[in-house]
Amino acid sequence: MTQKIDIEGLHCLCSATGTVRRIAYVLYPTEIPAERVERMVAKYGVGIVVVTGMDWQNVFSPWAAPGVPAGDPDFKGEAPGFLKLMQQSVLPQIENVLAPDSNVERTLVGVSMSGLFALWQWMVCPTFANIASLSGSFWYDGFDRWMKDREIPPKTGKAYFLLGRQESKSAVKAFDSVGENTAMIVDLLTAAGINVEYQLVPGNHFSDPIPRLESAFAALFS
Repeated sequence: MTQKIDIEGLHCLCSATGTVRRIAYVLYPTEIPAERVERMVAKYGVGIVVVTGMDWQNVFSPWAAPGVPAGDPDFKGEAPGFLKLMQQSVLPQIENVLAPDSNVERTLVGVSMSGLFALWQWMVCPTFANIASLSGSFWYDGFDRWMKDREIPPKTGKAYFLLGRQESKSAVKAFDSVGENTAMIVDLLTAAGINVEYQLVPGNHFSDPIPRLESAFAALFS
């Protein structure tokens, strides 16, 4: 079953087969062809919901911060409101359609700024059992300090991180810390006893988007 559902300005492509025991919500910058999503559903045995149409710059930022690169509009820090929208509107409406098992396991997958959001929300609520952050924007102003100062909550699920080897060599100086900060986050979570997998792969921030998404599904659902 594959269908499109619009929820408060968001576009959700939903695909699942059989009894749905696991759902992966993918916060993605562009639509993914339905046939690609259906192949991943069949391959990994998980319902998939690809969510697009977000105000990418703002709804994934956990607090207000200066724009990057310099001169870009400032980030508005609307992540708390977007998390509430996901919890109160998106998940209930999607799962009313997919009719998952009562003990459904939810995973949140993010890319770039939504990869930052995936980890941030995991630290503040139990809505999603697992997360995947692909090229997460861990250069974000103050995020490294926020992670170091937090008590890591207990988690029984898995966290998957992927980063391109060239991402720390950006022409934008602010992005250079992403490799160091990602490694630091992986170390913090591992030390807290969380099941973490971290892959460094060839390429830059924009390389191989669908193969990288497949890597996350393979790590989480094989």
